[in-house]
Amino acid sequence: PKLIRKYGYPSETHTVVTKDGYILEMHRIPKKGAQPVLLMHGILDTSATWVLMGPKSGLGYMLSDLGYDVWMGNARGNRYSKNHTSLNSDYMEFWDFTFHEMGKYDLPASIDYILTKTGYDQLHYIGHSQGTAVFWVLCSEQPQYAQKILSMHALAPIAYIADMKSPLFRTLVLFLDFLTAATRMLRITEFMPNTKFLVEQTQVVCHDNAMTQDVCSNILFLVAGYNSEQLNKTMLPVMLSHTPSGASIKQLEHFGQLMKSGHFSKFDRGYLRNQLEYNRMTPPDYDLSKVKVPVALYYSMNDMLVSTTGVDRLARELPHVIDKYLVPMEKFNHLDFLWAIDVKTLVYNRLVRNLRRVENYKLKHAQNLVNIQLQQLQQQQQQRQELAHNQHTMPLPLPLPLPGSGGNVAAVVLNGNGNGNGGLGVGVGVTRPPIMHVPPTEAATTFHHQGVNNLPAAAAAAVTSPTVQSNV
Repeated sequence: PKLIRKYGYPSETHTVVTKDGYILEMHRIPKKGAQPVLLMHGILDTSATWVLMGPKSGLGYMLSDLGYDVWMGNARGNRYSKNHTSLNSDYMEFWDFTFHEMGKYDLPASIDYILTKTGYDQLHYIGHSQGTAVFWVLCSEQPQYAQKILSMHALAPIAYIADMKSPLFRTLVLFLDFLTAATRMLRITEFMPNTKFLVEQTQVVCHDNAMTQDVCSNILFLVAGYNSEQLNKTMLPVMLSHTPSGASIKQLEHFGQLMKSGHFSKFDRGYLRNQLEYNRMTPPDYDLSKVKVPVALYYSMNDMLVSTTGVDRLARELPHVIDKYLVPMEKFNHLDFLWAIDVKTLVYNRLVRNLRRVENYKLKHAQNLVNIQLQQLQQQQQQRQELAHNQHTMPLPLPLPLPGSGGNVAAVVLNGNGNGNGGLGVGVGVTRPPIMHVPPTEAATTFHHQGVNNLPAAAAAAVTSPTVQSNV
């Protein structure tokens, strides 16, 4: 929140409680009445990742400037979501989760909260790394949530990671069983928490004048892929004071299992417990065919954690991929999707075009439904006029229902407000488009414009025109 207010944007903090008792903190750049967008970070990260780099390249600011209501989630276990209704974060039981529980509990609670708060029935979802994996889990386990998602945009999408190129993680996976046993024996449950000591050290070691600054950047390159051209080294102390921000050991173990097995599957609990939990000896795969949401995939060649072959396989298994975009920069890495100097031109501009594309498609689809309804209503009106003429009586007046603020003709017809019941002919008026679909550089539309310009024209058309038209 402080980062957001630093640049003059409004900021809100919201608290969400999951069904299993975890208390999550969400951060919001509010835009009243606008289309909500939920941004979800990756492992060891937080909501701050979307605003760290400032208004010039931070996705949170960019979406707010474009007229969206921006919500930034925090997964259980990071610095903003370490509370529980009954468990202390010092307890081992608190850390008994993987990304599965995030998809099963955290996302549904966050999505429902946002939709209830805003009054919308759908939101856009943008995830990075683990933030994409939890979305696949959500749709696989609770496919009804697909109805609440307008579109999904996956930055560095995680699912099939057997071909992960990172030498660090490939080495760790070789010793996965030993490391897992050791952490359990030593009762270590949290990995790389965000501590005051860590923050203070990064300020000293990573600033511009420090001889050790290259050590900081090379640590990032070791994990994500080398790309010094796109790294703003001046921002390293800020980046590393927010990331890493904590994860459960079990989370890492689950990802290690995916690397070893080559599957995108549930947590492997061992033969006996698998039988009890899943009624089979091996963990079942997540069913990606249930992700019935428009999905755009954004990936890169130099990502040490996400391979192009893994993304290709993911794209084949998802039922509705609307875009598969390989970033046109050979060295673009896993963290560049968040912090690259040119991320706006290389990735975010395309992402925004896809957001608009989905919105326009939905609007056009709704318009087609409306046109069908209008034709039916016109036929009914003509029949009434013919009947009135034959009976030498005056035809009944034509009521003109209008959509409310932020709505459109689809809302009138699809919600049943323009069905012609009661013997009345019905015309459907079209107000100016909602502000969230209008670029911010264009003049704002108000109810004054609608009353002065739109309503008289719509009423005149309903009374005089032989054909009722809709221009959404």
